[in-house]
Amino acid sequence: MSDSTNKEMAQQDTFEGILKDGGIERGVLTEFTASVLQPNNFSEAIALPLSGTPMVLAALTGAQALGLDAGDRVWLTGTVGWRAVANGTGVTRADVMFRIFRNAPVTGLQVFSIRESAESGFDNFEATSFDHIDINPAADGNMLVSYFLTAELPLAGSAATVIGPVTFMASELKPGLKLSCCD
Repeated sequence: MSDSTNKEMAQQDTFEGILKDGGIERGVLTEFTASVLQPNNFSEAIALPLSGTPMVLAALTGAQALGLDAGDRVWLTGTVGWRAVANGTGVTRADVMFRIFRNAPVTGLQVFSIRESAESGFDNFEATSFDHIDINPAADGNMLVSYFLTAELPLAGSAATVIGPVTFMASELKPGLKLSCCD
């Protein structure tokens, strides 16, 4: 085979996750936890007005914290329903900043954020969904790790209300394990 053919085959093997000795690398989901709005997780189930101060919408702590080892990854995912509100100040748009903190709300390490916008007079109902991978959150060894989802208004004078659903999930992913290709 030519050098270019060998190089293309090696790139294809890498792309497909096949190791040189015939194994396949796969991450393993080993733990799952979630916070779901109770008793009903649907639109307009709640009305939580937001402010410029972060509000905890969901917490995965205590019995819902993940027991992690060094090298583990955590897949974080969530959905929050909210509504931009016309509040009489003439502000026609509301921005909401969603953040995820590790181990403590607001003072913990921020591992993710997303800012979403909606018009307060038209098309004001929003559902913000997100995914994030927290890489090696237990770098110092075996430990319990908590996560907190917060929301706040970054623009003065705007108004928004969390109305549901609120779903926040975390899944522990062990590092890739080498599996034989022929088993």
